[in-house]
Amino acid sequence: MTNTIPLSKDKQIPKIKVLSTAPLIGEAIIRVHADLSISEIFN
Repeated sequence: MTNTIPLSKDKQIPKIKVLSTAPLIGEAIIRVHADLSISEIFN
């Protein structure tokens, strides 16, 4: 799951890995600013 919604400590289990969305959102912002394709991020 992603870190866009906090997961309380009592619901965290070893099988769930929390991933940061910051790199993806940052790259999208850079691409929009540079007038580049965002869809290339997902290829």
